[in-house]
Amino acid sequence: MFFRMHLEQFCWKQDKSVHQVATLLRRWPRVSAALGFGAAGTAFAILLWGPLIFQARGVLPLVLFIGTPGVSAAIAGWALGKWLLDSARVYRPRSAALRGAVISSLALLLFAPLFAIVYVLTQPATEHWDIVSLTYLLLVGSVFVIWFRVALIGAAVGWVLYRLTSHNTRRASA
Repeated sequence: MFFRMHLEQFCWKQDKSVHQVATLLRRWPRVSAALGFGAAGTAFAILLWGPLIFQARGVLPLVLFIGTPGVSAAIAGWALGKWLLDSARVYRPRSAALRGAVISSLALLLFAPLFAIVYVLTQPATEHWDIVSLTYLLLVGSVFVIWFRVALIGAAVGWVLYRLTSHNTRRASA
């Protein structure tokens, strides 16, 4: 009896906190999506490049390989966050996952020119890259090498954001 009472109190408190998170996500969909996709983009970049980047000297590799993916993912999340979390258009988790994959694909499209601009502006005098050719090289390479993983991560972020925002609406309709 004692254990059951504490378990019910714990579940109620947890449900109340999820309710508060869902309310905040619905109130600020662009900011929520920007934070979600930006955090996921930064975490993925750290997992992918972390061992190499943290051994390098200087801030430039950290900015190029960790900062630019996070910033491009946050910009894409902010730009399309309202579209992702619009409850009138998104009825199922599968639709939200597909929209999340589209947002992360847009982030990959934004990453290439952002990386190229930062690299060209800070390149050593011995290298002669221009922004357009480096952007093209990055886009073609990233489509073949990493796009599928980026789309899967974006789908997971879209799905999680949808589940969190639809927490209260599922209970009210059930």
